[in-house]
Amino acid sequence: METVGREAGVSKALVHYYFATRRELIRGAFLYSEDRANARCEAELARLQTGAERLERLLVLDLDDEPVFSENRALWGAAWSVMRHDEELRPEIERQYRAWIAWISRLVEEGREDGSLPPGVDSAGVVERLSAMVDGLESQMLLGLVSSAAAARIVRACLDVELGRPGLASGAANRYGECNVV
Repeated sequence: METVGREAGVSKALVHYYFATRRELIRGAFLYSEDRANARCEAELARLQTGAERLERLLVLDLDDEPVFSENRALWGAAWSVMRHDEELRPEIERQYRAWIAWISRLVEEGREDGSLPPGVDSAGVVERLSAMVDGLESQMLLGLVSSAAAARIVRACLDVELGRPGLASGAANRYGECNVV
C-alpha cells in the first residue's frame, strides 16, 4: 500500500481510504487494467474486416509492448500468483480468463462464418491451443526470454499451422515479410 501511494504521489492513508485491503487494491488494479486493455483491443479490432484478421490482431495485441498491454500482462502475472492463495480473488480472475477464451472463440466462429477461416476448423481445439500458446509467450515475455516482436512472429506462425495458411516453409518470408523460424 505504501509503494502504491508513493508511486501515485498520495499518502498511504489515502490508498487505504479507497482500498481497505491489499486484496481490494489488487482486484481494483487488475479489473481497471483489464477494462483498459479490452477497450483498446475492441477499438483496434473494430477497424478490421474479417474474423481471421480480428483473431490474429487480438492475439498479437495481447503480447504488444504498448503500456496498456504490458502493464496488463504484469498484473495477470501477479493475479495468477495471488490466486493460488486467495480463494476470494480466484473467481474474478477465472471469470476474466473465461471471458478472454470466449472472445477468442467468437472470433474463430466469426472467421468461419465470413469465410476467412476454413469451415472445417476444430474451433474448440484451436481456441485451446492458441490460448495456451499466448499464455506461454506471456510468461516468457515476463521472464525476458522472448521479445514482443518474436512473440508476434510465433503467434502468426502458429496461426498459419492451425488454420492451414500458406507460408510455412522454415526460413521463408511469410506474408508479413517475416521469417517463420520460431
